[in-house]
Amino acid sequence: MITVGLVQADIKAYNKKGNLAHYSEWLESAIQEPVHLLVFPEMFHCGFSPDIQSDAEQHNGEGVYFLYLMACKFECDVVATIPVKQNGLIYNRLVWLSRDRILGSYDKHHLFMGEEEFFTPGTQKTIIQSLGYKFLPLICFDVRFPEWSRNRVINNQFDYDCLVYTTNFPAPREQELMTLARARAIENQAYALVVNRVGTDGYQRKYNGGCAIINPHGEIEAQTTTQKEEILIHSCDFDAVKSLREQFQISKFW
Repeated sequence: MITVGLVQADIKAYNKKGNLAHYSEWLESAIQEPVHLLVFPEMFHCGFSPDIQSDAEQHNGEGVYFLYLMACKFECDVVATIPVKQNGLIYNRLVWLSRDRILGSYDKHHLFMGEEEFFTPGTQKTIIQSLGYKFLPLICFDVRFPEWSRNRVINNQFDYDCLVYTTNFPAPREQELMTLARARAIENQAYALVVNRVGTDGYQRKYNGGCAIINPHGEIEAQTTTQKEEILIHSCDFDAVKSLREQFQISKFW
């Protein structure tokens, strides 16, 4: 059993320091029980805006340092994406930290229309082994591409047990996000954690949130209920993943 916290945040454009200060105060009061994994939305401390080049930072910059502080404070793993400068290029980079170190990172592969103006696509997926299980972290538009999340099975060992989607899915397409994530969970016999934001970004796009925990049957076990800031805390039973895979062995056809 793993307890996860999904952070449905209102990320203010052009205000990185203010966003980080807000997270510190909000999480202090909102998280009153132990969590093993805390997941923030895509571009967690700056959001998307025409100023993304100014928001980009080094891989070990203030965004990663803040995530490390949160990992230490709540004694858990922490996941978020930040714009990262590297070798003259900018990546939309997901970073996964524990209290001890960075466990891994993933650069968004499928860039949404217009993102290619700023970002360079990543080329490699990353499997994170932590908390006794294996996770495949992906970012937003990746959810539309089933081949990118295909769960390989070698010698009856699955690549991963849980998908983690950090997103900025605007309000007009929020139902598509849930439908796609449920499909990815079913076809890969894995949990899917979906984190989305609320508020308005630097392009004046509106977000209604919609964080959810989806089990390998495609059932939504828990979901945020408001269009305001909220932290969804829920315990996932990973024994159910193992049981489903044993009883319904579709992986032999993959």
